[in-house]
Amino acid sequence: MRILVATDGSEGGNRAIDYAAAKAKADGTELLIVNILGGYGIPDRVVRAFTQAQQGWLSELLESLSAEILTKARERALAAGAPAVLIESRSGDVAPTIIHVAQEKGVSAIVVGKRGSGRVEGLLLGSVSQKLVSLAPLPVTVVP
Repeated sequence: MRILVATDGSEGGNRAIDYAAAKAKADGTELLIVNILGGYGIPDRVVRAFTQAQQGWLSELLESLSAEILTKARERALAAGAPAVLIESRSGDVAPTIIHVAQEKGVSAIVVGKRGSGRVEGLLLGSVSQKLVSLAPLPVTVVP
């Protein structure tokens, strides 16, 4: 049994990690922390206008950011008592990619923060959490 928690390094993501780590500890389950490279607010048309060198630099920057987010998240989950923590970075459209990873890794549930660092701050649920609740074929817990 495995729980997937998605984080973008935001406070909402940290609350989701805390919740998922406590649940993993209580259930004795493995915790998979994922960060999806995407949804950083850079329009595709802007990225396409970059030169190959600029696109390569941006890709390296995002991968480095993802690695930093995941390292901090793993440390946080272990400090909270999660018995086993795996980390994974992927790229793509955030909600569908989370669902794909969940199905690929055979997780029993997804945990996500109510709102991350996305552009739309005024919604009750962030667009990623709302999409996950609507589309995921397994239980999704949205942490306030």
